[in-house]
Amino acid sequence: MTRRPAIRYNRCMEFILSCSACIVKQVAQVADALNLDKDKARDVLRLVLAQLSEADFSRSTPALMGNMWDVLEAALGKRDVYEEIKAGYDRAVLAQLPALKVRIDQEPTDEARFNRALLFAVCGNLIDLAATDEFDVNSFFSKAEELGSEEAGRRAFAVDDRAALYKRLFGAGTLLYLGDNCGEIVTDKLFIQEMKRQFPALKVYYAVKGQAVLNDVTHMDAEIAGMAEVAEVISNGGKAAGTVLCEVSDEFRRVFDAADVIISKGQGNFEGLWPLEVKKDGIFFLLMAKCISIAKIFGVEPMSLICRRAD
Repeated sequence: MTRRPAIRYNRCMEFILSCSACIVKQVAQVADALNLDKDKARDVLRLVLAQLSEADFSRSTPALMGNMWDVLEAALGKRDVYEEIKAGYDRAVLAQLPALKVRIDQEPTDEARFNRALLFAVCGNLIDLAATDEFDVNSFFSKAEELGSEEAGRRAFAVDDRAALYKRLFGAGTLLYLGDNCGEIVTDKLFIQEMKRQFPALKVYYAVKGQAVLNDVTHMDAEIAGMAEVAEVISNGGKAAGTVLCEVSDEFRRVFDAADVIISKGQGNFEGLWPLEVKKDGIFFLLMAKCISIAKIFGVEPMSLICRRAD
């Protein structure tokens, strides 16, 4: 197992300065998505920059991104600005689900099946409008194939607690899976489906965002993906681009506190949760380190795959 740097759990993760570029970039991406005219796009940019200039930088990036979406909603009269794009990604990946399932079924052991489904789920993390200007929805299939062998998979996971996660599921009663992005939710469903096959008594909750932000999953994505077939879909009640415990609903917090295992998917959920306000066993961060700042926290190269137990 790869040696990893120690992680300390403090009150909260503060805003990462380099994330300001991602926030501003969203204005250009939203302008393109909605075909805004030049003057309207510039007006929106001024509003976002004004909001950012007065932001509380002791808060995490996902929390501030949620505030930016408030600005967009007020200026544009629409909160889910990526609604059509998200639905397109969901359906495109959903169409490939049977082929992915066949690939999992080819694995010789239950643990190998688990690791293959987990790999597909992590590669789905490439679908992220906050990290890339464009995304070829088929690219994660080639990425998963590239990392397909067990040997390649071990190399690809720069931080590798997959075996610990698998072991933790034995005897677990409840799993809370924190969803991240559109499209990716379909690979999450496939992973959950495999976990349910191996652990049929496991009660699974799948958490979506309380309000639209970036291309993060909402109830709309869960409906398109058919997530209710394998898990109980719940809202976290928040508007952040991640899971920020001080902003979630009481209902979500009860599920979070009681869960035997929590899979936190993607960078946004990691940034919102790390460092944890309260130490809790059974949390695993599952993501691709898509930016230098996050990669540095884990002590890995950018684009490395991470399965990290929060201990």
